[in-house]
Amino acid sequence: MHRAKEILKNPLAIILFVGFIIALVYAFYFKIPPLVDARGYDNIGWHLAEGYGYREFLTTPLLNDVGIVRVGPGYEFFLAGIFLLFGHSYPAVWIIQSLLLMGTGYFAYALSREVFKAAWQPLIGYSAAALVVFSPDLITINAMLMTETLGIFLAVLATYLFFKYVNQNSDMYLFWSVVTLFSATLARTPAVFLFIPLFGYLLWQKHFKKVFLLLILVAALATPWTVRNYKIYGAFVPFHAGGNYNIVIGNHEGATGEQDPYPKLGEYLEKYGAIEAGKLAKAEGFSFIRSHPLEFVRLTLSRTITYFSGARPTGFWFHLTGTSKATTLVLSSLYAFLLFSSGFFGLASARTLASADHARAKLYRWFLVMMPLAVVGLVVETRYRFLLYPFLAVFAGYGIYRALLTKPEKKLLIGSIGAVIAIAVVDVLRNLDRILERISDI
Repeated sequence: MHRAKEILKNPLAIILFVGFIIALVYAFYFKIPPLVDARGYDNIGWHLAEGYGYREFLTTPLLNDVGIVRVGPGYEFFLAGIFLLFGHSYPAVWIIQSLLLMGTGYFAYALSREVFKAAWQPLIGYSAAALVVFSPDLITINAMLMTETLGIFLAVLATYLFFKYVNQNSDMYLFWSVVTLFSATLARTPAVFLFIPLFGYLLWQKHFKKVFLLLILVAALATPWTVRNYKIYGAFVPFHAGGNYNIVIGNHEGATGEQDPYPKLGEYLEKYGAIEAGKLAKAEGFSFIRSHPLEFVRLTLSRTITYFSGARPTGFWFHLTGTSKATTLVLSSLYAFLLFSSGFFGLASARTLASADHARAKLYRWFLVMMPLAVVGLVVETRYRFLLYPFLAVFAGYGIYRALLTKPEKKLLIGSIGAVIAIAVVDVLRNLDRILERISDI
């Protein structure tokens, strides 16, 4: 009883626990069946658990099976582990993923302490944690069999471990950061971009031996899956083959930059198999970029606007209708506006930090920037920015603290809000017909 009272006095514990309950109730209330990508991950995970190997369909020849095109293989093996322990149980997945979402909130809190150090205040951490666990988008995706919940948790944990290394200079933290970041990459491929600032920092510090040893570690971790794929497909596939497809989906004649259907890919898959089809897609996408550089720049700018638009809710709500869909739309948009406004303000305000804290904030900024850079050149859906949310939440927490408990620079605050509004207005104007159509559907 005494322990329970102590926990209730801890704002972080309350935030995390309430977030966990909301995520869990949402998942059990809607009981979203696996569809589209989620169905693919579910099939692969169950086939792994049943001993049939890494494949989406048992009736399709392995060379033509689209399982290797799915983002993975980390999440599929994660599901296989759950299914081995609990059977083909979606509730078990929902419970574990809700715990992971709560864990992401905790590590966003802990990461803010490592980044801001002397400048850190409890409100910064509480705000960062709350922006994670109460995110309408992350709560929604948590209730699905999608890669984001696991990938985001691992990416944030890896970054937290890296900043523990920066602050304590303990190689143990660096080792586990690299291992965890590799695991995050297996779940959400864009996380591989986080290796850039990690190794960049080590090179800047002239830790060349550590870089060499860690590259060997990454190669060793990647070897089993890469060798397996080479034996089956005769090609170098360290993660999955889906990245090649995204190059042409987002970059071809008539492309919008978003995840729109591209019928030629189906033809390539049926005729040549998953790996060769990916090679053709990659060649076609790069050919378009080389021959239409200005169009590629336009598409990349369009994708960037989509990525940061506060007027662009997730929209990945096939399980919602009517009032629940309209409510989610409003909450998702308000959340994006709050996160981006406070996050941009926090980023701008961090320049006033003392030297040591400012240096860490600058380093952390590179980790944050990697998330949009990983996708804006390829293809963007609103849910692709989920990986950014907890990273930006750390700066958003600092922005909220500066806005509420200090005398904020009004020009920076107004400029940050204005930038978010401007991006949203541009996005609305260029998609007005689609927005009106979506509203009429609701």
